[in-house]
Amino acid sequence: MPPNPAPEPRPAISRMHPYEWEPPSASIARQAGVPEDQVVRFDTNTFPWPGADLGRLPAMPINEYPDTSYRALTEAIAQYTDAPLDWITVGAGADEVLDMIAKSFIDGSRSGLLSRPTYPMFRILTEMAGGAVDEVPAIDLRLDRQAFLAQARSAAVTWLANPNNPTGELLPLSFVEELAGVAGGVVAIDEAYVELSGVTALPLIDRMPNVVLIRTLSKAFGLAGVRVGYALAGPGISAVLRRVRPPGSISVVSAALGAQALSDLGGMWQRVQRIIEERTRLQAELGSLGLEVRESAANFLLVGTGREAGPRLLKDGLVVRTFPPTSPLAEYIRITVRRPEENARLVAALRATLATSGSTGR
Repeated sequence: MPPNPAPEPRPAISRMHPYEWEPPSASIARQAGVPEDQVVRFDTNTFPWPGADLGRLPAMPINEYPDTSYRALTEAIAQYTDAPLDWITVGAGADEVLDMIAKSFIDGSRSGLLSRPTYPMFRILTEMAGGAVDEVPAIDLRLDRQAFLAQARSAAVTWLANPNNPTGELLPLSFVEELAGVAGGVVAIDEAYVELSGVTALPLIDRMPNVVLIRTLSKAFGLAGVRVGYALAGPGISAVLRRVRPPGSISVVSAALGAQALSDLGGMWQRVQRIIEERTRLQAELGSLGLEVRESAANFLLVGTGREAGPRLLKDGLVVRTFPPTSPLAEYIRITVRRPEENARLVAALRATLATSGSTGR
């Protein structure tokens, strides 16, 4: 007898566009013919320095489940953000927090609104929850604010990254407040890069119960491999998120490293300042090559290079974020700002690439 076919998933899962996983550094090294330690990830928007030290952790009972209240971690977040404890919901990275929001507020009869281009998980999580995706195309890669405001009136969840990934555009708090005032549902604001941008919608939560902020320790706190994120929202949304939050998705090790990183705010702010200074320098160097470099309030730059630059840089073990031909960003690459010596290597390789192709970018 032939084996039974595998069961079919929910229709929403069959229809969704899955996340495109970044290739591991080991396979890139093999493909490029370079040692793995020569591969530099300019595609993941991580910081080049860790924000905590495993060696500083005390002995802990890794054979037991974590304290599901994550009290120490939550108190550290409260002290950092000056937010009440009941406003905070932790998760395994910002993506799990985004997933909680989608599970809680989107279904087959409710839609999610997003701009295009923006963080792809907004679309993916909306589709996974079975909701329709309403998108507002950008104008010159900037949010079409009036169209976005108009469509937010009927959306169950309005997704907004501020600053936006991958364009780096930063919207003023006044617009975010206007958006929250007209939106018919939840306004989910991804503030993954808030430490670099300095703009937060936290002051709105007290008087706007539809606002939820999504934050992470993956960027400025240097803990991308640890997977710790959190939501900030009023008691209403926070209570809903806790209903769907997995009880132990953050490990005891991750929670301890997160609390440790949050205890070193001085070190974090020093690293942020170094990246901001390096971003300014890198932007000027890329501009001197005749390339279009978009303004950015994050730790990355969107650069118009044409479609050949990304694959050529990959041959040198330099991994930048590229975009599919159907994307409005098909002619761009996104470059994470890293250490000065790594950025210098990228600029030199890009200069050689442009000279070989006879191009000055876009």
